[in-house]
Amino acid sequence: MKIATLLLAVVILVAPTTLFSNPPQTDVPAEVSAAQSALKGAYNDLQHAGGEWGGHRVKAMQHIQEALSELSEAEKYAREHHDIK
Repeated sequence: MKIATLLLAVVILVAPTTLFSNPPQTDVPAEVSAAQSALKGAYNDLQHAGGEWGGHRVKAMQHIQEALSELSEAEKYAREHHDIK
């Protein structure tokens, strides 16, 4: 009887962590949203900075657009693979 009670207690304590996985996040993590906002702000700042800077300002703006595109693709992937809803 004591062994059965002990086994039942172990199953009750262990089952929730092994049988049920964590549900996916419901939205994009706050850190990703903050990064997107920072990138958009940097793009806007560079857009209004003026001057050509030897073409480097425009190149930096292109890199920011590429980063935003990658984050968008990452979100799409996460939704398709149920990492987020």
